[in-house]
Amino acid sequence: GGGGGGGGGGSATRNRAPPGRIVPELEFVSVEPDGSDSWKCMDVADILRRGGCGVVPTESGYALATLLDGREGLERVLRIKGLEQCKKPLSLMCSDLSTIDGYCYGINQRVFKTLKKNLPGPYTFILPASTALPKMIFLDSKGSRHSWARKTLGVRISSDPVLRYLQDDLLEGAPMLVSSLPTDDDEEEDDESDGALPPVRDVTSCGVEAADSSWCVAVDFVVEAGQRPVDGSTVFDLTGAEAVLLREGLGDIDLS
Repeated sequence: GGGGGGGGGGSATRNRAPPGRIVPELEFVSVEPDGSDSWKCMDVADILRRGGCGVVPTESGYALATLLDGREGLERVLRIKGLEQCKKPLSLMCSDLSTIDGYCYGINQRVFKTLKKNLPGPYTFILPASTALPKMIFLDSKGSRHSWARKTLGVRISSDPVLRYLQDDLLEGAPMLVSSLPTDDDEEEDDESDGALPPVRDVTSCGVEAADSSWCVAVDFVVEAGQRPVDGSTVFDLTGAEAVLLREGLGDIDLS
């Protein structure tokens, strides 16, 4: 599995940090895809609790992630994605259905049945956002912060064992804001479908000293867990009377 975080007793591969990171050097943690050594992510959990941001594996790709209450981490994710000067929402990665219920409303019997049948899994569901959701950050042309309230929210529950251990065990179920890793040919999708999480296959290049990817040098940590699909998740809008497909990706969804 490779080197783990400092708290796990192994030595992590590190790169020199540019300004903006909350850690002096990149925390690169390599773990087994089956999650058997995910305890190596202890330092990653600590970085997230301190408001940091980094890269985590999901069953449908690698994603930038920060905790929901990490406002500085969110601002950094927006800058890494090049989403300044626009109100671009990120998806919420939840630990369970009760967390989704806490940040969304309008979850009737039909919607609950759909969520329960398909989550955890490679799906993003758009639901009406409740007032419990913290306001998001909008960066204007001068770099000043403004807040705005979201009307809808893309939610996910991952089935990836590494992410499940990190979120459920090390972070005690804390929700995370996630967004796909930027690529040279990245074309931004409609607002809510950004949480679909394609199309970076692996992140091993960040583990070498010469790594110069723009997002590699801007994040606090990278959790590497092998190659990932490039299809992304399937995104459905559940805010109306019928489910509307916004993006087709991985997974064979059950809407019955």
